[in-house]
Amino acid sequence: MSVTGEAHNQPNDVEREATIKEEYQLWRKNCRYMYEFVSETALTWPSITFQWLPDHQVMEKDGLINSRILLGTHTSGEDTNYLKVSSTQLPLPVKDSNTNENPPKVSTKIKITEKLRNNFEINRARYLPQSPNIVASINGEGEIDLYHLSEGKKEATAHWKSHEANGYGLAWNNYKKGYLLTGSDDRSVIVTDVERANNGSGVVMHYKEHGDIVNDAKWHYFDENLFASASDDEYLRVFDLRTQSAVSSFKNSGSEGINCVSFSPFSTNLVATGNTNSNICLFDLRKMCSKPEQSNGLLHTMMGHSDSITSIEFSPHKDGIIASGSQDRRVIIWDLHKIGEEQVQEDAEDGCPELFMMHAGHTGAVNDLGWCPYKEWVLGSVADDNIVHLWEVSKSLINSDEPLNIPDKLLE
Repeated sequence: MSVTGEAHNQPNDVEREATIKEEYQLWRKNCRYMYEFVSETALTWPSITFQWLPDHQVMEKDGLINSRILLGTHTSGEDTNYLKVSSTQLPLPVKDSNTNENPPKVSTKIKITEKLRNNFEINRARYLPQSPNIVASINGEGEIDLYHLSEGKKEATAHWKSHEANGYGLAWNNYKKGYLLTGSDDRSVIVTDVERANNGSGVVMHYKEHGDIVNDAKWHYFDENLFASASDDEYLRVFDLRTQSAVSSFKNSGSEGINCVSFSPFSTNLVATGNTNSNICLFDLRKMCSKPEQSNGLLHTMMGHSDSITSIEFSPHKDGIIASGSQDRRVIIWDLHKIGEEQVQEDAEDGCPELFMMHAGHTGAVNDLGWCPYKEWVLGSVADDNIVHLWEVSKSLINSDEPLNIPDKLLE
């Protein structure tokens, strides 16, 4: 039976690999239409986490920005796992640089500058907003590590175990310094004051209302006490640190589980989720219910991916712009201002009106993505293909309402 199964599956695998290769080659051909620049850097091991560090150095004379990025490793136990700090360069627009007519040579390839050890694969790493040289990570055993960058240390300066299982949710509070939010496969969400974590008294709140694994947790942008969590139990829950239980919930029946959540940095009551069923949902916090058996607040559902959503993040620069990554190997940028716009039949076949751009360069499932905090329309993304992509959306795409002449196959 096993031999028959292998013989039956093999052509499908070969065909799939051929399709991925063909799609990638087509994407490479059409990069000039869609990007100001795009770079690819191969890693030894895949990274499940990506974040731009906020510190950067503008070199007007050289026409570039020196930048740094946080990455991790997922070695599946085959090698030591690390938190990695990397450096790269981003090109300055010609009008912003003091260079001659010839454009400068900018190396957007990523170079690893620091490697800090971890016990297991790093699922998420994020810097402390008030002190960006402090980074927290959560790993495959639910352990939390704190790192101090640029101090020459090769390992964490603080380490504790908050959860009993694998953890993916991790976010810092923008207002309460040192308040760390984490979520885990143990179905719990924990808020920890990291300054007290090592002596065992750091847990501020411990919520156990989810009925399945917690995939993500994020703080509200404007309220220091509010945060949301997303779970395989199909619930989006909103919590308030001043209460002992969720203040509102939405059961997204049919979502097959909610993988990621993001609050808008512009609209106080707008929150987005990415679901296992490949859909993205937008919610109004004011309309969500305090009674878990009721479900209100859903504003709109966006369809464009063909597989489970893995990451979602609002643009910090442009109101109503969202990026989402998926197991379908795509990153999609959405423009919420275009929701409901009329389309001719030909355009409708390419996707809904709010689908602004599709980044189709990855050959593996997208694990994480991030908007550059100091340069508009620049993103980074990491995938199971061990490749880090850094890319800037073409100005012609941003500034023109006219459709670009791009092959239909690229926009499938």
